[in-house]
Amino acid sequence: MAKPLKPVALFLTAIAASGVIASCQNNNSSPNPDSQDTPEEVKPSNEGGEGNEGGEGNIQSDNPDVNFLTPLALMKGHLIVAEELIQQGNYEEAEPHIGHPVEELYGDIEDKIAAYNVADFKAELNQTHDLVKTAPKSPEFKQSFQNSLARVDQAILAVGEDKLKSPEVVMEVVVNLLKTAAEEYEAAIADNKFVEIVEYQDSRGFVLYAEQLYQNIAEQIRQTDPDRHEKIQSSLAKLKTAWPSVNPPEAPILQPGEVKSLVAVIELSK
Repeated sequence: MAKPLKPVALFLTAIAASGVIASCQNNNSSPNPDSQDTPEEVKPSNEGGEGNEGGEGNIQSDNPDVNFLTPLALMKGHLIVAEELIQQGNYEEAEPHIGHPVEELYGDIEDKIAAYNVADFKAELNQTHDLVKTAPKSPEFKQSFQNSLARVDQAILAVGEDKLKSPEVVMEVVVNLLKTAAEEYEAAIADNKFVEIVEYQDSRGFVLYAEQLYQNIAEQIRQTDPDRHEKIQSSLAKLKTAWPSVNPPEAPILQPGEVKSLVAVIELSK
């Protein structure tokens, strides 16, 4: 970076850092005990329609700013991994991460945007989702994707700089992101393999953006409580090792329980 970023700018640099909400649809039917069939090997899936859908943005707080920012932060996490996949030319896998912000999360802010003087931007998100399916290599899609990012950024800024620099507000959003990431990460794994690729990618995006949000307030916390800062910073660094890239590793680097434990350390430090 040529210049040091202001706190609000740091809040909005997640896309450059590149890394939603989708969860996994669970089959609750019990196996037939009389069946002699050998279970088929579980194969990785790139499908989006997961059973926790709609739940990732429904994290309620006593703070209305947190309730507005959390779905927006989840949108950003989705768009982080979408951009990584677009850079790889993998538009098929990018598609659900572009779709989830409008299909699963926009409803959580739709009744709140007027209070923050934010213009409706559902149409922009829908246009981007349509274009990634119909014309992903077109200049129109590239421009539409950037427009969607800008509209999410504008909605975040509408909360006000004082809130975006508030450790209380930001840490609550960070913890919401990380708890959702832990759920998505666990949903991605079966038999010690990643079988739900979308969920792995979702969780990566949420962790990457959570780290970006923390940097927005890290210096304040470091100055007032160095031990707290060290716990949060080191836990985030360990968490990130579970997602070496947007493409999942052969086997999990961290088990779901380890991820949840690290998230718990950060939650207790918020």
